[in-house]
Amino acid sequence: MSTQTLDYVPPDTLEQFMLSEAFFRIAAGPVGSGKTTSCIFELLRRSMQQAQAPDGFRYTRWAIVRQTLQQLKTTVLRDIMQWLPGIAQWRVSESTIYIRIGDVISEWILIPLEDPEDQRRLLSMNLTGAWISEGIEIDAELIPPLQGRIGRFPYGTFGVPTWSGIICDTNMPPEGSPWHAIMSQPGGDTQVFIQPSGLSAHAENLPYLLQTADTIDLAIDHPLRIAQGRKYYERLARNQNEAWVTRYVRAEYGPDPSGTAVYSSTFRPTFHVVDNLEPTPGGLILIGQDFGRDPCSMITQMDYQGRLLVLDEVPADDIGLDLHCRMFLKPKLLDLRYLGRPVAVIGDPSGIAKSSVFEHTSFDVLKQHGFVAYPAPTNDLDPRIRSLEGFFLGSIGAGPAIMIDRSRCPTLLRALNGGYRFAMNARGEANPTPVKNNHSHIVEALQYAALVAGSGAIAYIGKRFNRPQRKPAPSPAGWT
Repeated sequence: MSTQTLDYVPPDTLEQFMLSEAFFRIAAGPVGSGKTTSCIFELLRRSMQQAQAPDGFRYTRWAIVRQTLQQLKTTVLRDIMQWLPGIAQWRVSESTIYIRIGDVISEWILIPLEDPEDQRRLLSMNLTGAWISEGIEIDAELIPPLQGRIGRFPYGTFGVPTWSGIICDTNMPPEGSPWHAIMSQPGGDTQVFIQPSGLSAHAENLPYLLQTADTIDLAIDHPLRIAQGRKYYERLARNQNEAWVTRYVRAEYGPDPSGTAVYSSTFRPTFHVVDNLEPTPGGLILIGQDFGRDPCSMITQMDYQGRLLVLDEVPADDIGLDLHCRMFLKPKLLDLRYLGRPVAVIGDPSGIAKSSVFEHTSFDVLKQHGFVAYPAPTNDLDPRIRSLEGFFLGSIGAGPAIMIDRSRCPTLLRALNGGYRFAMNARGEANPTPVKNNHSHIVEALQYAALVAGSGAIAYIGKRFNRPQRKPAPSPAGWT
């Protein structure tokens, strides 16, 4: 057994990450900021803190997860063997690193996620905990089932876990992605630790980046050594596109560099997004409606100045239109903001088609729920994109022609900030149609509303609610 001494001092943010007791911890930051090393020592530290079993040994088992086996071997495995020589033994046939130091016996199992068999293997294990390496490369839907495998080792004669949980290192995710949702709104048992920008005065891990034979022997905090490390990020900032620099150097949420946001050149959050947007009294509420198994509704209104007010979003996930109306849309319209106002729904024209099972259409369902509903003029892509683009490019007075409520439309804003985008093909060129994903439904709902709001059709719809009511003819019985 090895008796060597290991000396590791983490950067400030990663020290807080290691000291946290949260079940799920995420360390996010620029490339090269020391996240991987911190996770190695966190697994080692937790293994050494495990209580002794009756036989005097401390048993733990950890899964180390990344997208491919090649990535695990060239980064994680290499770093572990470099940092823990004499302590770590790699067994190729088992894809497992065995850690032996003093009374510590720990298994670190490398698990890629290249095919369904890999996932089945991971989700059948009994683990003390797990380390997700480069989290944003992993499907976030894997996290809940993985949590079910944690805290299940040691057991029996090996004792019980002293600590169990999941740690994760990652660069910053694109806005609107599932990882962005996890990190920007963490649950009660999740903590997120974001390191400073690599270009900031407080950048971490600089003493170990890009050092030369002259600077590596200087004191850790020597200005020349720090300045040399700073060149690493300055070089990256010069050589990459702005979207990449935002996420991988500045450590900020940003657009996905693999595709171009559809409204990247026209949507300006500082101009189009406002706080506490209120509907105009008495005005027609216009709802854009996307159908399918993820029906989405966008509640909008044209105000007296001709501005499109985007007041509320009503997304849904994997339910039918009838349930969506009953459980989400109609209860939302009972809010005092909308109560008593006339409401019209503008839906995807494909909703006029009858289903292959039932003899009613999506518009029939809307009408059964009491909505006045019309199909949008078209669902062709170009007119839909241009209808919304016209509002983003327009202005009324000194203000925008469209205003979006910040707190009530978070899904829409994530979509407009990059989630609704053109994908890149193999040649690095943008495809002509946006990606069909979780963000496209909500934007398409708004596009249907914009198609009508920007035309004279809204006046025609409004007349339906302003028709004088016919008085019934008097009964002859009334003259007797």
